[in-house]
Amino acid sequence: MRHLLFFTFILWAHCSVTLNAQLLMDPPIYPGQDRSYPFHDAAGSADTTALYKTDPSIVAWATGYTNLSYGVGVADNWKTPSKALGPAEGSAFDIVTLGRGGQITLTFAKPITDGAGFDFAVFENGFSDHYMELAWVEVSSDGVHFVRFPCFSYTNSPVGGYGNVSPSEIHGFAGKYQAGYGTPFDLSQLQLAYDAANDGTDDVFTDEYQASLLDNFVHLNIDAITHVRREDVVGDGSRPRDDGNVVDAEGIQGAVIYDPYKTFGSAGFDLDAVAVVHQLDATGSEQSITFAEIGNRRIGDGSFQLSATATSGLPVSYVLISGPALISSSAITPIGLGQVVLQAIQAGDATYAAASPATRGFYIADELQHIFIKPPSNQVVGATNVPFDVVSSSGLPVSLFVSDGPEEAFVTEFGHLFNSGPELGSVTLRASSAGGENGGVVYAPATDVIVYFDLVGSGSAAAPQSFAAWQSSQAISAPPENDSDGDGFSDLEEYAAGTAPKDASDRPASGFSREVDGDDYILELSLDSQAQVDWDVQTAEDLSDDDAWSSIIPEIIEVSEVNGGSSSLQTLKLRVAKTGSAQQFWRLEFETK
Repeated sequence: MRHLLFFTFILWAHCSVTLNAQLLMDPPIYPGQDRSYPFHDAAGSADTTALYKTDPSIVAWATGYTNLSYGVGVADNWKTPSKALGPAEGSAFDIVTLGRGGQITLTFAKPITDGAGFDFAVFENGFSDHYMELAWVEVSSDGVHFVRFPCFSYTNSPVGGYGNVSPSEIHGFAGKYQAGYGTPFDLSQLQLAYDAANDGTDDVFTDEYQASLLDNFVHLNIDAITHVRREDVVGDGSRPRDDGNVVDAEGIQGAVIYDPYKTFGSAGFDLDAVAVVHQLDATGSEQSITFAEIGNRRIGDGSFQLSATATSGLPVSYVLISGPALISSSAITPIGLGQVVLQAIQAGDATYAAASPATRGFYIADELQHIFIKPPSNQVVGATNVPFDVVSSSGLPVSLFVSDGPEEAFVTEFGHLFNSGPELGSVTLRASSAGGENGGVVYAPATDVIVYFDLVGSGSAAAPQSFAAWQSSQAISAPPENDSDGDGFSDLEEYAAGTAPKDASDRPASGFSREVDGDDYILELSLDSQAQVDWDVQTAEDLSDDDAWSSIIPEIIEVSEVNGGSSSLQTLKLRVAKTGSAQQFWRLEFETK
């Protein structure tokens, strides 16, 4: 703890040069602000305005986007604007990342109106109460003239790439609350701010912000907001036009904004969703659109049909939002490589009101790819630099993250080395690959793969167990390839599956089945969470040649967890592709670790 022997000035910042560049003894309060510093605190505290993602006051969500501009530091796998539409997920991954200085504008099926209290809320994906990536929030009634909400930052020094910001020192920015909790905004604040600026009774706003407010508010109808724009704050305090002059002509310290800087890969504001609390009432009966997700496509696959339906039975039409494709009626034709975003629309009729558009996105690439990760066994707390086996079928790098688990548990993104930290708990790993070019072939992003395991104490009944220790517990000592109960499975396979090696009726649940749609095959196997075993899927076309077997990278299509007794099983469904040969064989090869 640092003890200060001298008095300390608090530097405060007012966004969008909305505050004069000087130090004030008392925190400013602009007209309409519901409280002064310290501001509302973290989600879950007694003093918070955080709106949870399932709050019953939420009546709708954003349905479309426009004017998307990515800033610096965004990997392709985070450039997914369609994930900002619809309800908030409250996860780290179902988001679009704006990058440093990026922006996006969301639209709505029905305009937002000024009701009692807060009118809409913006959801980010902060992983804690104090990790905040901030964005300015602006609204418009015509998509041209935008009015920014005044806001304050009292963070008085730079914040490192993954450092902390206190919610009680932030007001008026999106991103104030952790994932799953929205930052709410009240449109009446803009009216009160405008009134004060217009009659000259406000002395807080800078000339620049006041001029913008006066120029744009006259085009705003706070009872009919059609567009909500977020612009990422570059939180290093170096942008004088947006953050205030760090040093003005007289050398006076000015207002700056700090948030985590620099971050990489998913730098800047991560938008999960925008919720609507008050909206214009629709005329006519309600209807909705059902539109299945569209998988990534090879450009060589050619045109395909879209299929969406409306609950009203009225016909659905399609609009291309962006990307290298053409739409004719319900047929879509790829004409290049990249991300395609489109909407299914039903405009209503004399009986039915317009449905909320359904937005879908997918990638067109030369080739598709998938990720394969061998589900880890349980790990003992205190484990360090444990290697996890993660690859992509394209040969492109795979990012690995701890998406849920004890606070100090982490895995290196590309080295895939896991460190548990000191706490017990369950860990969720997420593997992703952004796609890109390898060997002259452009690959689409892979579908993320999620696996689970537990962090346990060394003496726990669920602790990982070596094959030798398992043999001792089962009173067997033969080599791993021995089949003690004669059920057709080796002792090593029984160890991997968590079955009894001396009970022929307790057999590993693994095998192949023909996939109904297509020529591929599905392999199912179960792995005991305590077994420290390595394994591969291998294929060959000639059983007479033992050297013909080679390892392949199967596609994980499902991972499910089954708890039982002191241990648990993970059941995997893997897709293995048929090569087109007259005959093809597959096998599982197990090795002890």
